[in-house]
Amino acid sequence: MRDIPIIARGQLIMPGDHAVEFKGRGGASFRQADPHKHIHDLVLGNTARLRDLHDTPMAEIVDLLAELGKRLKLEDNPLLQESFELALQAGGLAEPILRGVYDALPQMFDPAMMLAMVDKTIGLDYIDGWVPGDGRFDNVSIRAVGTRQLHITAGNVPVVAAMTVARAGLTKSDILIKSPSNDPLTANAIARTLIGLAPDHPVTKHIAVAYWKGGDEFMDSQIVRTSRIDKITAWGGMSSVRHIQKFLQPGIDLTALNPKYSMSMVGREGLESDAALDEVAVGLATLAGFYNQTACANTRIVYVESDTDEDSIERIAELGRRMVAAYAKLPPLLSVPFTERNRELEAELDAVRDEDDFYHVEGDTLNGGFVVSKFNDRVEFYDKLNNRVVNFVPVDSLLDVIKWCDDTTQTVGLYPESRRAELRDAFALAGVQRLVSLAGGDPMTVYANSHHMPPGSPHDGIEPMRRSVRWVVDMQPVAAH
Repeated sequence: MRDIPIIARGQLIMPGDHAVEFKGRGGASFRQADPHKHIHDLVLGNTARLRDLHDTPMAEIVDLLAELGKRLKLEDNPLLQESFELALQAGGLAEPILRGVYDALPQMFDPAMMLAMVDKTIGLDYIDGWVPGDGRFDNVSIRAVGTRQLHITAGNVPVVAAMTVARAGLTKSDILIKSPSNDPLTANAIARTLIGLAPDHPVTKHIAVAYWKGGDEFMDSQIVRTSRIDKITAWGGMSSVRHIQKFLQPGIDLTALNPKYSMSMVGREGLESDAALDEVAVGLATLAGFYNQTACANTRIVYVESDTDEDSIERIAELGRRMVAAYAKLPPLLSVPFTERNRELEAELDAVRDEDDFYHVEGDTLNGGFVVSKFNDRVEFYDKLNNRVVNFVPVDSLLDVIKWCDDTTQTVGLYPESRRAELRDAFALAGVQRLVSLAGGDPMTVYANSHHMPPGSPHDGIEPMRRSVRWVVDMQPVAAH
């Protein structure tokens, strides 16, 4: 049984006589001080207490976070090693994939990247001071001001914890992180590392981390008040977002990073030659397989521009076979076979396997597989596709795919590149948030092309850091300034 402290602005509150035992996912369990008894330790309350962070130059904050990043190497950090073991037990990522995620944590605190992120999304001048207008509006000054934030984080990929801690400092904000049951310790370990580095720094003094069960109405009703919270960022399932919405009131802004679904589209050109089939197969295997299909950006449905006659369906099935074969060649840091079957999904696959007039099914939930729809629609259980299983859907035109797109559609893979210009505006209007390439023929190339974005790029169609601050206008009299 692990004992996990509550992090309360530079202080550790260890489990004591009133400790509560929590059960994470995957059989993981831990003890923590009862969060019900420490609400006042978790929330900031008086906004005047943010003044110390408000007055801290961003250059100093970035220097601190950069030094924190240097201490987040898994091999050197016992706190991260403990959180890694618990995330391995409670989360859904295999050891080599999770290790790759943890190995990338220091890169998230690169100083040049952090400065660029602030400048792109907020503006360094605006976060550090009042910026006057131009010309005849020079009597008007604008400043970005930090806020009191609650972050209900997701645990499917532990980078969310590091991202949240970094964004707290970069927006000069006070944050309370509600840790997820499938990654209860990563944010805690990062915050404790920061305490070890600089216990009295304003950034450290404005980070609180605790776990409480989702749906705990007492906790949420006590925390989500205008006297305690200005902004909420809610990751994860729709149930958690709907629950927190019950407590919203005017003056509290919710950024809902709802569950997203991702897909890929393959034009007729992708089926015209064996070389094209191989290239598309590697692209699909990479986008569907990375992180073992646990991320919102993973492809789950593939729309293929194709007829539905027997020969055309067989050509799509051949693409599926090559995709499954490509799974086996993915680097372990991206994807590995599963060790346990997904019984719920396999039951769905078995059910449609018997409907061979409508579906063609191959593979399983250990090594990956696919369902080819023999008509122009996705399977009814599309939202359960996991374990590197995808649904291929033939369409007359890639533009037909728009009817399945909305603001829950995050990442769309595309092949060939020659079709991009004709499609991107239509899909942008439909709600798609990111269009990436299936081309490249090499898993690491495809992965890099789908993740290599400049600092401060939008996330799920919004700019979270810009939305996390309060924009204040100071208007002096025109003749008196």
